[in-house]
Amino acid sequence: MSTYLDCAAAARCDGATAAFYFDAMAEDYANQEALHRLAYNARRHLAECEKELLSALLPGADDHVVFWSGSATECFRIIADFLSGRKTLTSTLEHPALTANFRRCTDLHIAPCRENGGITIPEEPDIFDAVIFHHVQSETGIIQDLPRLFAEFPRALKIADSVQSAGKLPLSDVPDIHIISGVKFGAPGGAAMLCRKKHPLCGKLEKFIRKMRSEDYTLSRISVPLCRTMAFAAARRAAEIKDEFARISRLNCRLREKLAQISVFPLLPPETPVSPYIANFFLPDIQAAVIVRALSELGIHCASGSACAAEAGGPSPALLALGKSKKAAFSGFRVSFDRLSTENDVDFLASELKNVLKNY
Repeated sequence: MSTYLDCAAAARCDGATAAFYFDAMAEDYANQEALHRLAYNARRHLAECEKELLSALLPGADDHVVFWSGSATECFRIIADFLSGRKTLTSTLEHPALTANFRRCTDLHIAPCRENGGITIPEEPDIFDAVIFHHVQSETGIIQDLPRLFAEFPRALKIADSVQSAGKLPLSDVPDIHIISGVKFGAPGGAAMLCRKKHPLCGKLEKFIRKMRSEDYTLSRISVPLCRTMAFAAARRAAEIKDEFARISRLNCRLREKLAQISVFPLLPPETPVSPYIANFFLPDIQAAVIVRALSELGIHCASGSACAAEAGGPSPALLALGKSKKAAFSGFRVSFDRLSTENDVDFLASELKNVLKNY
């Protein structure tokens, strides 16, 4: 028996999406940059799935364009390179892949966060050329009120890390750029930037990406089957977003109730706005990574933080940003859901976690 509850790292691909991907690979195997009919068909399919993706994730917003990529990390690198030398603001709660790329390429400033995950606005917000913040924080599930937050920076290019929210929560039309990742909502891979066409920098970003891909050869060729499958999965998620949100919220509540019975409580205060897809618990005086490994031996797969930083060996940057001590920042235990998660998964985790903690 395998119970997968690390869906914030990578959601599972259901049977219909896997079948669609198989068919897309059989149809669009040619290089879309070639001159023959198969390449033309691939380019046409790419244009069609761009419309489908935007319709699913930003319904009614006809002023956006899609820039495809291989991963969200690559999207961070592209935008960071594009903004090189420009004054950019982010926060201490951002994903390590975002911070690493922007620290390398831009004049980066990092705003501190409060204990509830709120981002502290700098005294001079007008000095920034660009701001980039998460919509849903990947370890804690904290939801940022992006319209309110971005309103503080009227002059800046507004970029949203929507990796953990696309296909799960409605996306705001306030950001100029949304960064999304297919693997987070049930596609087998792929990523994209959803960019507002009317923004003055959008055309320049398009030219920049084209140069990186076709002249500098610093970006890989995009996979048309992956892009098509991303759009297919996004459309499926959009059609069920309200029902799934309600169902996952019930699973989240069930998990919290079950773990409270064994004195395991959420990391964040109950009034903190969080995505139901991510639940982070605090295990005082316990290294959560040890618990994660012990549960994995029992067929239960959770996380002690961001998968991208799992091998770093240090305390969670997100928990440090929330004011936890270095020792306490090893104690965050993350459970995350996807559309295939069930009540049985929650019940099995709760029963086995009780035994694991007893033997810690």
